[in-house]
Amino acid sequence: MGDGCALVSFRPTWRQAIGHGLRAGVVCAAVALLVAFVVPAEVPAAVLVGPPLAAGLGGVLAGRRGGTEIDEYGIRRTVPAPPGVASWRQVVDIRAERRHRRTVVAVYLDSGETLRLPAPYDGLWLARDPFFERRLFMLVHLWETHRDWSVHS
Repeated sequence: MGDGCALVSFRPTWRQAIGHGLRAGVVCAAVALLVAFVVPAEVPAAVLVGPPLAAGLGGVLAGRRGGTEIDEYGIRRTVPAPPGVASWRQVVDIRAERRHRRTVVAVYLDSGETLRLPAPYDGLWLARDPFFERRLFMLVHLWETHRDWSVHS
C-alpha cells in the first residue's frame, strides 16, 4: 500500500496546528516557571522565555505534520501518529466518535481493531474544523466506492 499517489490527504488545519503550538508553549512555560522558583535569581530572562517560544513554534510545525492519506488501496496514518494501515477490504465501518473534547474519525476493521485517524478532527476553539463534516463524508464516500461488497467471513 502506498505508492506515493494519494487520492486525498488530510492534515490538521492551521488553526489546529496553532492550538498544538500554544499547548506545547504553555506546558514549557509552566516548567520554566517551576524552574525559576527553584534556580537562583541570576537566571537571565531569555532562558525562561526562549524555551517556551521554541516549544510553541515546534508544536505548530509538528501539529501540521501528522495526518491521514487515502489512496486506492486504503487508509494510512502518517508520521508523527502511530503507524496504522487499513486496506479497503479490512474496513467494516467509518464513524465519527467523541474522544475527550474532540470528534475524531474511527475506522472499524474486520479484525475488531479500531483505527482512530489523526486528521480530520473537530473540537472547541482552536481545534475547530469548519469542514469536518464534509471531510468525513468524503472519506465515507471513498470507502463505499472502493470497498468489497462481499460478505466477510
